[in-house]
Amino acid sequence: MEQLQQFFQDKTVSTLLDVGTGSGNFISVLKEALNNTKFTGIDPDKASLEEAAKIHPDVQFSIMSGEQLDFPDSSFDAASISMAMHHLPDVQQTFNEMKRVVKPGGWIIVNELFSDNLNPAQEVHKSMHHFRSTVDRLNGVCHNETFTRAEILEEVEKAGLEICTAFNQEKDRVESTPEEITERKDKLTEILSQIKDRPEYHELKKQIPEIEKALQQHGFQMATRVVVIAKVKKD
Repeated sequence: MEQLQQFFQDKTVSTLLDVGTGSGNFISVLKEALNNTKFTGIDPDKASLEEAAKIHPDVQFSIMSGEQLDFPDSSFDAASISMAMHHLPDVQQTFNEMKRVVKPGGWIIVNELFSDNLNPAQEVHKSMHHFRSTVDRLNGVCHNETFTRAEILEEVEKAGLEICTAFNQEKDRVESTPEEITERKDKLTEILSQIKDRPEYHELKKQIPEIEKALQQHGFQMATRVVVIAKVKKD
């Protein structure tokens, strides 16, 4: 990510905590942007961390919630959270914890997809994402619908962080082959099967052919993400 490299090219980040690291995808991005940085990743999901450890054997991973970080104050030069804000039960509590464990004058990086100003192919991704988030919530899993870009920036500012820069990132649109459409449709059907005994099942089932039709018409493109780099204010 060129903008990250440019921002940090004259800054020293010796230690970084990746919150909600999942399978460690954002650590791969950060490794390209930062030099000589020791990474730590935390996530409440054990299976995801096991996958992350295979990809990043040099990174220390721990099962942990972003709302309660088991690190002393000022432990890291920076902290990041990628594609996880919409999974947080309490966004501000997580940001407060990230601020606490980052040294004053350090950095917090947010990478999050947003829901507004999307093209038709990106709207397909959003509809699929919201389909899954609805099923997760019915199963008691915290998975909120996506924020608008302005809401993401507002949450960062509400946490008392000083936004230094914010830029959008997009992946290319892809035409969906019949095989890919079938695969995505089957995945939605598999997700829906988790709530087959619930009254919401039949209403959600009606969405699958609508999503399939949209895939055929518009293809698929990941929703745009905004990357925010903010500074932890000194006391």
